[in-house]
Amino acid sequence: MNIALLFPPTWHPSQPYLSLPSLTGFLEKAGVKNVAQRDLGIELLDNILTQQYGEQVYARLEEKRKKLERARTGETGPSSDEHYMRVVESLDRFPYLIDRIEPAKESLRGEDFYELDRYRECLFLIDKWLELVSSLYFPTRMTVVDNQFGSYSIYASKEILKAICDEEQNPYIELFREQFLSSILADRPDFVGVSITATSQIIPGLTLCRLLKEANPDLHLTIGGSIFTRLVDNLRRCPSLFELTDDFIVFEGETALLELINQLEGKRDFSKVPNLIYRQNGKVAVNQPFYSENINELPAPNYDGFPLGRYLAPSTVLPVQFSRGCYYKDCAFCALTLDHQNFRQKDPAKTVDDLRMLSEKYRTPYFFFTDECLALSPTKRLCQRILDRNLNIQWTAEMRFEKNLSRELLTLMRDAGCLKIVFGLESFNQRVMDFMKKGITQASVLRVTEDCLALGIAIHCYIIAGFPTETEEEARETMNFIVNNTRLNSSYGFSCQPCLFDLEKEAPIMSDPGSYGIRRIMRPASEDLSLGFFYEVQEGMTPEQAEKVYQHIYEKISEVVCELPFNYSMADGLLYIARAKAQAQRVPQPTGT
Repeated sequence: MNIALLFPPTWHPSQPYLSLPSLTGFLEKAGVKNVAQRDLGIELLDNILTQQYGEQVYARLEEKRKKLERARTGETGPSSDEHYMRVVESLDRFPYLIDRIEPAKESLRGEDFYELDRYRECLFLIDKWLELVSSLYFPTRMTVVDNQFGSYSIYASKEILKAICDEEQNPYIELFREQFLSSILADRPDFVGVSITATSQIIPGLTLCRLLKEANPDLHLTIGGSIFTRLVDNLRRCPSLFELTDDFIVFEGETALLELINQLEGKRDFSKVPNLIYRQNGKVAVNQPFYSENINELPAPNYDGFPLGRYLAPSTVLPVQFSRGCYYKDCAFCALTLDHQNFRQKDPAKTVDDLRMLSEKYRTPYFFFTDECLALSPTKRLCQRILDRNLNIQWTAEMRFEKNLSRELLTLMRDAGCLKIVFGLESFNQRVMDFMKKGITQASVLRVTEDCLALGIAIHCYIIAGFPTETEEEARETMNFIVNNTRLNSSYGFSCQPCLFDLEKEAPIMSDPGSYGIRRIMRPASEDLSLGFFYEVQEGMTPEQAEKVYQHIYEKISEVVCELPFNYSMADGLLYIARAKAQAQRVPQPTGT
C-alpha cells in the first residue's frame, strides 16, 4: 500500500510541525513501507515567493483589472469597487516587489536573518507580496501564518462546503490543481492522511480533500488533527463532511493510523480501529473509548521528506515532545488538555537518545519542546541526562509559574541549553488567578521571573483579558505588571502575547458556567462546527467591554515589547537568542552535536 501524509497550508514558515513526523516515525518502526510525507504549506509558500509565479500573477491582475473596469458590482466584496482598487494598487506595487521577493526569501535563509532591520523588511515584503496575490481572490487574504476568507465562516459546515468550491475566492483550488495534485497522485497513493491542526488550515485542508477525492474516488482519505478532536460531537451531526473524507482520526493518531492501514489491507473491520469516526450504514460511528499511546514505546519523529532547507530560517528548529497531556490540567479556561486525555511522561534517557539522533541526523542543535508544560522532577532528570551526555543543544519549552520551580532547577535547565521559557501567566491579579484555578501566586510569579532574569533565561508570557467577572482595574493590573516592569520587558528575548478570553468548547469552565458568573451562552444556529461560544455575564466586564480593554492592553504592551522576532515566532526568537548568547561568549555558533 502506498501512503501519503500531507500537511496543508497554513502554518508558521520557520519550522516543521510535529504531527506527520511523529506518525511517519511510528509507521516506520512498525514496518510499514512506502510512506511519503509532505509539508504542502512551506512548499506552496516557496513556490509563490518567486518571480516566475509573480509574472503569472501580473498577467492575471491585468486581466482582472480590465474585467472590473467593464463591470463592477457594489462598493465592497468580490467584483466590487473595492476589489477594483485593490487590483490597481497591486499592479502599482508589482514592479517594486517583483525584484525583491526572491532576495527577501533567501535573506531569511541566510545570515541576513540576524540583521533585525533586514529581517523586518523581508517579512514586510513577503506580506505585501501575499496581499498582492490575494487581490485576485478578494476579499480573501492570505498571510504567512493565516488565511482570512472574508465571505465564509470556518465554523459552519454549509459555508465551508461552499468555500471549498468557490473558484473566485478560494486561491487554494487553483494552487493545488496547478502545483500539487498531479505530483501527489503520480505516486499512486492508496491512502492519504491530511493533518488539520489549526483553524487556518480548515478551508485549505478540506479543499485539498475535495480535489483528491474527485480526482480518485477510490482513494481512502483520512483527516486527523486537533481541530476535529475538539469537534467529535459535532461530527456526529455533520454527515456532509464525509463527502470529503472517508473518516476522521481524533485524539492521538499513531496506533489508530497503523490499525486503519492494517484493516484496509485486511478484513476492513473499521470497528477495530481506535479513535476512528466513520460512516456505517448511513450513520456516523465513533469508536470509543479513545486510545492514548504509551509514549515510551513511541520512536523519535522522522522528518525525512520534509524540505527542511525551504523553511524561512537559516537553521532548522525541530519540534519534539517530552510528555503528552498536562500534569496540572485544572485551569478553568483551557481546552488544550482535551488533545491528550491524560498526562504521560517519557523516560528522560530515551528522550536524550532521541535528541542526540535528531541533532546528528538533521544537523541542528535547536529544539522546541511542544509539551503543554514540562513537569518539574522529570525536567530535572532530563537536564541532568543532557549534561551527563554532553549533548550540545539549545531549546525552549513551556512551564508554569510553580512555587517549586526553584532557582536550582532553572540553573540546571540553563546549563542544559534552555534559552527561553514560555509561561501562561494569564493574570497578575490574585483574585482572578484563583478564580481561573491557576494554582499560582503573585509571589511565585515575581520570584520565578527574577530568577530567570538573573540566570539569563528569556521569558514569554501569555496573558488573558476578559475572564468572566474580571474588572477593568484587575485587567490593568496584569498589563501594568508587564508595562511597568522595565527589567522584564527590556530583557533580551522577552515576549508577551495578550489574548482576549474566548469561551471555548470543552474547557473546564463549560462544565459549570454559572459558577463563573456566566448567565447565558449562545451560538449561531448555522455554526455547527463552532469551537467557542458567545456569552453574557452577571458581573465584571461584558464581552464588549473586555474587547475594548484588550485592545488597550495590546497597544500598551506593544509599546514595550519588540514584536519581531520574539513575538512573531518562538523558533525565530530561539535562533536570535542563541546567536546573541554565542556572540556574548565569543564562541562559534554550534552546528551540531
